Amino acid sequence: MLTVWNTKTLKNKLQSQSLPEWHAFIYFFITVLYDHFAFTASYLSLDGQALSQYGKVNVVSALALTFLGVLYVYFQNGGAKGEQFFQRYFSLSFVIGVKFAILILAIPKIIDIISDGQAFTIFPWLGTVLYIGLNITMFLLIGYHVRSLATKP
Repeated sequence: MLTVWNTKTLKNKLQSQSLPEWHAFIYFFITVLYDHFAFTASYLSLDGQALSQYGKVNVVSALALTFLGVLYVYFQNGGAKGEQFFQRYFSLSFVIGVKFAILILAIPKIIDIISDGQAFTIFPWLGTVLYIGLNITMFLLIGYHVRSLATKP
């Protein structure tokens, strides 16, 4: 069965090398589809409007963080001497990414409720800071788990 939520269970499968290749493919495939859907949806929602300065920062930071984050995880896996990078990266990024996707959707709503709808008006950059902070944290967490697998005997 495909592990969707439990990071520990997934790490055990990766450590014991019992994760089927087709599971790793499913994680990869869903991640690619999600990324494509997220970017397409954000562009379609503009409906002829110009992208705001914070929207531009979000787009550029998403690309930069993905580039730097994947490199970081690659080196946490041992770089050129590492093993099973794609299985580890895509599997862990999916399971951890599901949790962060929920946070990216929930935290702004919670802040909006707590601030009575004023937080993002008073601090228009808050959404961008949250998005960047959560993305950095997500890559650090993926890297932590990949490193723990790469350094086990």
